[in-house]
Amino acid sequence: MALALALCGVGVPAYAQGLYSPAGIWLDDQGRTFNWQGLRGDYSVVNLAYGACRRVCSTSLRIMEQVQRSADARRLSLNFIVVAIDPELDRPADWAAFRVDHKLTRGNWQFLCGDRSSIQRLANRLGVRYWHYGDHVLHDFRIVLVAPDGRLVAALNAPDEDPRLLLP
Repeated sequence: MALALALCGVGVPAYAQGLYSPAGIWLDDQGRTFNWQGLRGDYSVVNLAYGACRRVCSTSLRIMEQVQRSADARRLSLNFIVVAIDPELDRPADWAAFRVDHKLTRGNWQFLCGDRSSIQRLANRLGVRYWHYGDHVLHDFRIVLVAPDGRLVAALNAPDEDPRLLLP
């Protein structure tokens, strides 16, 4: 029944109708409120990450950078959104430093933080599973392409998949 309602868009929370309307308060790496609705009309590449992660997240970011280069070569405009999985460990100031350290300062890159429940809802929407293991956050490898209307239209689920799948 829930699936039927979701397919019809009836009685479904806004965050389930499209990525560009997730519930919660979101902050960018400058500590400013981020409005997902501002992404409507453009394609976005979205990833959940953990700043201290040295394997999956660093691989994800390298792939997102490859997608940026491919988009530039094709003159495609894309947003790149990286969302903190753990709001206690990756706060706006942490993401601001991360952004500078990794030279990801272009205006089409956003690094976001939210509260735990908002992050969990977004992760569910994106199909990303994560869990805490001691002092670490473990998570799936998944980068998604979101259409201008907020629908998920493509995803990479392994680092060896072709990053060009994330180009519209």
